Amino acid sequence: MTVSKQSLLADGKDKIVLTVHYNGTEDVTAKAELFANDQSLATSEFTTTTPGSYTLKAVYDGVTSNTITITAVSGEDVNGITLQASKTAIYADGGDFTVLTLKTREGYDVTAQGTFFANGEQLQSNRYSSTKGSLTPVQITAKFNGLDVDNSIAVTASSSYTFTNRVLLEDVTKTNCQYCPTVIKLIDELRKDAQPLVVPLSIHNSNSSIYSTYYSLTTRQFADNFCEYFGLNKSVAPKVFINRNKKAANHDTLTADELRAMAINGPKDVAIALESTLEGSTITVKVTVGSKKDFSGKLVVALAENGILAEQQTMGRTEMYRMMRAYAPSIEGESKSFRTNNPVCYTTTFDVQNLALANTANCEVIAFVTDDTDGLCVNVQFAKVGEIKGY
Repeated sequence: MTVSKQSLLADGKDKIVLTVHYNGTEDVTAKAELFANDQSLATSEFTTTTPGSYTLKAVYDGVTSNTITITAVSGEDVNGITLQASKTAIYADGGDFTVLTLKTREGYDVTAQGTFFANGEQLQSNRYSSTKGSLTPVQITAKFNGLDVDNSIAVTASSSYTFTNRVLLEDVTKTNCQYCPTVIKLIDELRKDAQPLVVPLSIHNSNSSIYSTYYSLTTRQFADNFCEYFGLNKSVAPKVFINRNKKAANHDTLTADELRAMAINGPKDVAIALESTLEGSTITVKVTVGSKKDFSGKLVVALAENGILAEQQTMGRTEMYRMMRAYAPSIEGESKSFRTNNPVCYTTTFDVQNLALANTANCEVIAFVTDDTDGLCVNVQFAKVGEIKGY
């Protein structure tokens, strides 16, 4: 199930449209039973005159859909509405941006009812970007349902903005491997970081028992292609590759602090912005790459899924964190020319049905760029499906 927006006015007129797909592609909205807070809905258009939080779901052919929580707010009261920004400094190349949101006092997202302004000029969306650096911050303001929001936010656009460097960790693993828990525990430590500087991706090889339940033939082929690219026997695990270095790292001695230091001390010439949407059975990913140097390289996008539990040898039932589902357009990526202050945009899609995803709500997209000079990854970015993230 998907919804047209995450919030609406509690005026009995504003509406949220629910859409239900079965097996990824078949639209069964007209046949499904629809519910809001377990109360049956007469139509696929949800309206209300009572402010609050509502949990929506659908049932079709005995199967219950994912649940989505939406917010209904009073349109007559702007008190307690707060303007927020994902960051207050951006790179002035037109590719970077800050995401603007409106939140109620209770924390509900009511961005859909907002209008946003930069130095008094209305923005086309809830994002602010600029190609003009300035020493004077831009004042971001907002209106909620036509009423002025109390607070404003100062955002600086500058060509001296410092990019955040991250490290890509691709781990070839399998569930029936007594040595793989060493890397799994390393990744578990890294994922607890408040500001993740290491982006892990787990590739289950051909001998992993997880194939029988979760992996589609498409994902299996990507796993095999990955092993071929790195010159691996398809049954060997664990093998850890850092920033696409084809020489595997020593998983027995590799530490979280070593990887964090590698990110902190690494190059800061390239940055990546991500935006993804789910519509029907298609995940669409838009990647924007900003650069402070001229070079040729490759852009790779991967789709990962969290929340899948499986029996891991010596560990018992364990979450397979960031399990690789697919690469786009391939394991090696697409060739691109990157130029200083000239953002490169790339769009790709993933087929939910073809990949047999367990839960799209647990999916993340990972984008990274490699340099043709040495083939190494120069930066990587990650975001949840549906999330918008700047450099």
